[in-house]
Amino acid sequence: MQRPEDVFDYLGWIVSQVDQHAVGLPRNEEHVRTWQGVLFSVQGRRMLVALDEVRAILAPPRTVVLPGARNWVIGLANVRGELTGVFDLGRFWFDTPTPASRHGVVFLAKQSAAASAFLVERSYGIRQVAHGGERPLGESEHNRDLASLPGFRQEVRINDEWLPILELRSLLCSDGFLNAVA
Repeated sequence: MQRPEDVFDYLGWIVSQVDQHAVGLPRNEEHVRTWQGVLFSVQGRRMLVALDEVRAILAPPRTVVLPGARNWVIGLANVRGELTGVFDLGRFWFDTPTPASRHGVVFLAKQSAAASAFLVERSYGIRQVAHGGERPLGESEHNRDLASLPGFRQEVRINDEWLPILELRSLLCSDGFLNAVA
């Protein structure tokens, strides 16, 4: 096929070629608002914590034991130049220490009066969660036992699994957590 000599005819020819070979875009694209959560496990139970409640995810730091503290208080650590309390969530909720392994991590809480880090068994990375998919733990057949524990109020479904949502702010304000001295 011959191309026209005139510039405007040439531009018209290009537009016609594009129209002939263009692939259509989807007409109805649903935009779902999401939030990001970190998937982790404590005592073999998978859970989520909102990413905006976590300042950092780090390897467990070396700690100094605090005499007279509850057994779930691991101790104090120097994390990024800040004195940080390190707490074992497995021992706090289930009275079973989190086993030491190469997969263990601590979550640094973003908003707390005192710097706090929480030891968990393993982190599985960040997940996208649709807004509005949460439901109260009282309605759950899978995680109802967690409703009585500090830090839990809701769960959300990701794929075929209902995951409880840990609210670090709620945990940090609970009487059971604030009473860390034996």
